[in-house]
Amino acid sequence: MYLTDYRALLIDCDEVLVDRDSGIWTALQPLLENHLGMPGREEVLAAFDEAVRTLYPRYSELGFSGLLCFAHRQLAERFGLKASWEEGMSFARSVGNWTLFEDAPGAMLYLRKFYRLLVCCDRDAEDREQLCERLGITPEDLLSRVSKPLEDSVWLQDNNLQAKDILQVSRPPAEPPKSAGLCLICRGHGSDSQQCPADFCINSMADLVAQHQLSLRR
Repeated sequence: MYLTDYRALLIDCDEVLVDRDSGIWTALQPLLENHLGMPGREEVLAAFDEAVRTLYPRYSELGFSGLLCFAHRQLAERFGLKASWEEGMSFARSVGNWTLFEDAPGAMLYLRKFYRLLVCCDRDAEDREQLCERLGITPEDLLSRVSKPLEDSVWLQDNNLQAKDILQVSRPPAEPPKSAGLCLICRGHGSDSQQCPADFCINSMADLVAQHQLSLRR
């Protein structure tokens, strides 16, 4: 299929539109600074992601802020650092300061002319309205990851969509959905079509716009 064959994009928010890793790294500095022998950025972020994965089964209980707070505490314990619950909650509330990638606003503005834009992310209720404003989408188009919209036949029917009409836009690694298309945004990693497990492997949201424009000319 071509990019122009889809009716909707289901876009992962973090690390596709929002620079989550930079936001996490910046918010971790009060915990990490002034400690000798601390590992580098990539190792710390990998350890943080591991903590989030182990806590994710408790997402419905903790909420997104609670998930980040507990992950902050687990990271501190892993590296032998002291962190109070107040520091953990301050870290968790930094989510509102995570910046968009430079190309995200322009890409969203262009793509909404051709697709229904659906954004999939984890956020607490108090953060959703601000995020919708920044992304230029309506609240009903900001979907929770745990809702798994591509597998929800009722949601698809209510929105006059079929899974095959939707292109999921994610960062690697991401497993191809059963019926929908998959586009991987490989920011900073390059793209190799010979090894790409997706329908499309693209370097950025700006590149997605460029590839769509090429599809229009085919």
